[in-house]
Order: sequence, then structure tokens, then C-alpha cells
Amino acid sequence: MTTFVSFIIRPAKWDSSRTLVHPAGYPIEAPPIFSITTSKERKPNVVAFSGWGAGPFDIIGDGNFPKSFHSTCHLTLRGQPLEMRLSQSGSGECKFEHPTMGQMKWKPDMFSSSKMELRDGSGRRVATFGKGKSGEKTLEIIQGDPYFMELVLISGITAINLNKGMTEVVGELLGGVLGA
Repeated sequence: MTTFVSFIIRPAKWDSSRTLVHPAGYPIEAPPIFSITTSKERKPNVVAFSGWGAGPFDIIGDGNFPKSFHSTCHLTLRGQPLEMRLSQSGSGECKFEHPTMGQMKWKPDMFSSSKMELRDGSGRRVATFGKGKSGEKTLEIIQGDPYFMELVLISGITAINLNKGMTEVVGELLGGVLGA
């Protein structure tokens, strides 16, 4: 039987650019396991830290958005570079190959833009990003080592932000066409 561990991902009340990751049930004031910053404008676009992220020594990884939607994201995890490729079909799928864990694919839910699943090379679900109570994001991940969780977190947050960006661009294009 596969065991999943649940986490809550929510914005820090005191810093709008920072997102905190806590085990499910922990209050927002508790020290986070991870914190994340995201930015569309500055590189790297996604930076994941251990704990509060007090300094550069706390950085565990980062992600850079591609210049076009049909391109490659460059991720770094604990100094190891990884490339995550966006689907050419526009489906929002993001695939990457890890040297020891093999091929992985983030797949968005067709019915909910706020849910994504990570599948391994055999198609088995190993993680899910979704929405929980009161609009907070949730992460369910198959129980594994801390490095695997860091890989899921950095690749997942980057994939979610890419899909959000694609949705915004499509909405702007449709608005421009319909408004013309």
C-alpha cells in the first residue's frame, strides 16, 4: 500500500512574495519546512529555501521559466542541473528526466487548472498539487526521502507557475480577439 504525506502551501502573511510549506495541520506561525519565492520578472523565477530562507545558504533549488511556452525550463536542485520540457501540444504537461529516479511528468487536471499530478515513468501517481480548504494549496507526496520531496517541490511549483502563465496569456489573447 502506498502512503502519502500531506502538506499545506500558503502565502506568508508578512511577505507577499514568499510562500510557506508546512505539514498538514501546522499553524502558519510555525517554522516552515520550506519557503518559496516566485517572480515573473527576475531570474531565477522560482527559488526554494529550507526553513524560513534566511539567507543564500538555505537555497535548495531554483527554476527559470523558458522564453517561449514550447521550450525548456532550467531547474537546479542541490547544485544538480535538470531540464524540464513543456509539452509541444499546449496541454501544460511538463516532463523531466532525473538521473536516478528516471522520467517524471507533471500533468495538469483537465477539469481544474489548480490541480496537477506528478507521474513516474510507469504512470504511477507520486505527488499531487491541489486546492484545500479556504483556498490554500495542498501537496500530497508519496513517502520518500527529503531529496525527493525537494525535487517534487521545485519542479511542481515551477510547472504550476508556467501553467498559470499560459492560462493568463491565452486569456489575454482571447480577450484581445473578442474585444476587437
